[in-house]
Amino acid sequence: MSTVAVRAMFRSHPEKPAHSEAMSRCIDACFSAVETCTACADACLSERDVSHLVPCIRMNLDCAAVCNATGNIMARSNKAGHRQLLEAQLANCTAFCRACAEECSRHGDVHRHCAVCAEACTACAEACTLMLATMRMPT
Repeated sequence: MSTVAVRAMFRSHPEKPAHSEAMSRCIDACFSAVETCTACADACLSERDVSHLVPCIRMNLDCAAVCNATGNIMARSNKAGHRQLLEAQLANCTAFCRACAEECSRHGDVHRHCAVCAEACTACAEACTLMLATMRMPT
């Protein structure tokens, strides 16, 4: 779902969720990271020497799974009673994205797909951090 579609959905939502702009950016960044991490894992598997990329592939797949869960949770805008759980999920996603970006950065000078993945993961970590900060501000 694109950011434009997510924004339109939140505007039409009967409860008019707070922080819909930050939520839209976070959701978009999460799903972008899912796609990029999955593609990076596939590209790593296509390299001639895969053995040194195994930790990167594993991190890509784990990060994609966490980002997918986070994006899905964020898309369900009614968070009443689940604030602590949502904050924990956002913090977890941030941690996975930072770790994946770090791992991919180790290979980014040789494998361009890893550099692209590191950028997407960094953007997702920033969007999740912004969402956490926004949630802590009064609505």
